[in-house]
Amino acid sequence: MLALEIGELLLQLGRGMLAERDDDGLTSAQWFALRFFSRANVFSRTLSGLAAYQATTRGTASQTIKALEKLDYLMREKSPYDGRSSILTLTAKARARIARDPLTSVFNDIDTLDKKRQEILRDILRHLVGQLGMKARRQAVGSCGDCIFLLIRRLKVQDNGLQTNFFCKCIGMPVSEKELELICTSFQARMAAPSPSE
Repeated sequence: MLALEIGELLLQLGRGMLAERDDDGLTSAQWFALRFFSRANVFSRTLSGLAAYQATTRGTASQTIKALEKLDYLMREKSPYDGRSSILTLTAKARARIARDPLTSVFNDIDTLDKKRQEILRDILRHLVGQLGMKARRQAVGSCGDCIFLLIRRLKVQDNGLQTNFFCKCIGMPVSEKELELICTSFQARMAAPSPSE
C-alpha cells in the first residue's frame, strides 16, 4: 500500500531529523525550540507560542525555555503587546549555534526542488499535520504571507508613489514586511491544502 510506505518514510525522515545533531548537549526538544525562536515572528516568540508549535503543555515548553536561558541561548524581555507575557529572543551565542544547524543539509536538499514542488510538499505536510490529534486537531503553522488574516493596504503617497502596509486581522496589529516570512502560531492557510483526490 503506497500510503503506508509514504507514512513509514515520513516516520523515518522525522526520526532521522531528530537524531541528526552534533554532540553539543542539546536535546531534540531544545533544538526544536531554537529553530522555532529563530524563525518565529515577534507575536509568536512566547511561552504559549512554543507550546502551540510543539503541541505540548505550557509546563513542558517552560522547562525547555528555562534550560535554553540557563545555557545563554535565550533572553527574555517584557512584551510591548501584552503586559502579561514575555518575548523570547535568541542571543548572539544561539544565533551562532543555529548557523551551524545539523539539519542544514536537509533544508538545502529541499531547497533544490523547484518552487512549485516545494509549495506542493508544504501544503501536503500542512494538511497531514492538521489531521494529527483526532478530535483536537493540530493547527499547522505557517507565515503571514500565506495567511487568511493578512490584510495588505496600498496607499497613495506624495509623488504618485505607493506605500504598502501589512496588518494582521487575527491579533489586530500591524506586521512589518520583514516579519511576513516568519512563523506565526495564529496562522491559518489562505488556500486549503490539496485533498488526496487532487
